[in-house]
Amino acid sequence: MLAELEDERGKLGQESLAFKDRRSQLNAEASKWAAKRNELNRATEELIDKAQEFKKLRDESNKNVAQSKKKRDESNEKINQLYARIDDIRKKYNLTGECSIRDLRREMDHLEFRQQTEVLSPDKEKQLVDKIAALHAEFKGRKEQLEKNEELRKLLDEAQFLRDQASSFHDQVIKFAELAQECHDQMIGAFKEADQTRAEADAAQKEFVKAQ
Repeated sequence: MLAELEDERGKLGQESLAFKDRRSQLNAEASKWAAKRNELNRATEELIDKAQEFKKLRDESNKNVAQSKKKRDESNEKINQLYARIDDIRKKYNLTGECSIRDLRREMDHLEFRQQTEVLSPDKEKQLVDKIAALHAEFKGRKEQLEKNEELRKLLDEAQFLRDQASSFHDQVIKFAELAQECHDQMIGAFKEADQTRAEADAAQKEFVKAQ
């Protein structure tokens, strides 16, 4: 009887040691998953902060786009008003031909925009370049003729100043629009990474619960 009790105590002792070993293994496993979960949660927070910063930069760039567009459009409106006055004076004194200098300027701008934005065959591009060059020459000659009139010369100088200004504002529109798009893409990328690390953190949390 005593031998049986000793036997039973020995078995219980072994089971207790096995249980303690298993408990230690599970605790170590739980600690490992907890550390991984915490690391992933920190990474997720950092990525969200990064995405929010890109969002802020994107919104600021879009605001700058809107402001630059407004200034560009205001300059173009003043240019149109000046060219309207120039045309009135031109007609009053019967200066130059039928086509106004404003129409020449618009045609030049239209063709230059086509040259910058359209994909053309070499022949068509050469035709377009030649046409733009011809219009520039005609515009220059027409402008020189009009500048003989003092009032017109001042208006043309003012129109050229405003056109340079409008061109500068347009360059800013393009620059800020490209920056806004770049920040938007980086924001989306950071949010996607955050979603991935969050999912991995959730998986690590499940493993941690299982190990407890």
